[in-house]
Amino acid sequence: MPTRVLIYVMAVTAAALGAVVALFVDGGPVSQRQALAAVGLVALGAYTAFTKYKTSRNSSGEVSFIPYITAIVLYPHWSTVALIGLAVSVVEVGKKKHPLKQIFNSAQYILASAAATWVYLESGGVSLVLDSTFRLLPHTLSVLSFLFVNSLAVAGVVALLERKSVLLTFIEINRSSLLYDLCAVPGVYGVARAYTDWSWWGLFITVLLLYGVRLMYQARLQLENTNRELLELFVHTVEFRDPYTSGHSQRVARFSRIIARAIGLSSKEVQRIGRAALLHDVGKIHEVFAPILSKPGALTPEERALMELHPIKSAELVAKLSDFEDIVPDVRHHHERFDGKGYPDQLSGKAIPLGARIIAFADTIDAMTTDRPYRKGMGPDEVRAELLRCRGTQFDPEICDALVSSPVFNQIFDGSDDTSSMSFTQVFSRVKRARTPVPA
Repeated sequence: MPTRVLIYVMAVTAAALGAVVALFVDGGPVSQRQALAAVGLVALGAYTAFTKYKTSRNSSGEVSFIPYITAIVLYPHWSTVALIGLAVSVVEVGKKKHPLKQIFNSAQYILASAAATWVYLESGGVSLVLDSTFRLLPHTLSVLSFLFVNSLAVAGVVALLERKSVLLTFIEINRSSLLYDLCAVPGVYGVARAYTDWSWWGLFITVLLLYGVRLMYQARLQLENTNRELLELFVHTVEFRDPYTSGHSQRVARFSRIIARAIGLSSKEVQRIGRAALLHDVGKIHEVFAPILSKPGALTPEERALMELHPIKSAELVAKLSDFEDIVPDVRHHHERFDGKGYPDQLSGKAIPLGARIIAFADTIDAMTTDRPYRKGMGPDEVRAELLRCRGTQFDPEICDALVSSPVFNQIFDGSDDTSSMSFTQVFSRVKRARTPVPA
């Protein structure tokens, strides 16, 4: 673990303990009635953390923060923050993680809970056990404070690890989850009112409803993940024919997402273009290309002309998937050139779909950076020079300028991608992999 990350974890831990002490000094005695509500919600939060669900191959989802924040608005007191810290610590120990992970995860929750409690009280909030009236400002600020501090803590770890801007990392982490996080504002109040209006029966009914929603969301995620993995399996099958292109489509998809972000496209567009890039060469599975792909020497003019049909075959296959109709033009035209000398339709300039122009960059970059028997892959400076050399002829000059001047350009070479869903556990695992010697 890098020393800078270790120091940061210790700093977050010290800040969390200091925040609890500050709340203790300013807080009054423990109220048994209000504390009982907090205990129930914190226990529920711990349970949801234990039963988190898998959202992808490397990450999981949970909704424990909703019961935790609900406990805060029911009883905004230092004892609630301490209970949350205890619950998170028990969960972390139960999962038998590395001690540093356990310390950081517990500390960031304590710090976020303390911040939410302080903001709630300072903005005029009172315990909903005593007064269940909805107060927009303190309630909203409290929820957002919890989410902000929690995300900022994780962004700090990622930024230190990857030597990136904390602000840019924070934006990446929250870009895709902002709308979901905002939904927590009414969600927290709804759970709190269920308890204050109907006591434990209300909380029990609310939990059942939330659990039902969670099952639906989990099923949708699993279906999406299965579909994505089936696509990746299909692409792997295509690439088995040529050992030198193994992993090519996955790399082109990653490069395409990086380029799309570099020119400022929305998260939705980034993912759409990534899908098109993943499928851009699936037409090569057609039997007419098998002899050419397995040929060791140079292609004849006839063979080259036949290979230039693969974007058409790829587009025809993708068009058979009704949900992917919007990426068919990107797949068909990814070998067009900005000067009109590409194939299959000799489109030029802005007539080439934006996604296809981006995939053209990514496809070429992969060819340049991949080691081949006759040459080593190019480094960042060589790739930048080559892109600038072909600016305006092979490549869109505006995309070229934006890419080579963007701070995300180096992500092409360091193996990173979008970190929006990276947890501290994933960060730690990446460090561990990076420091593990590769067997000879």
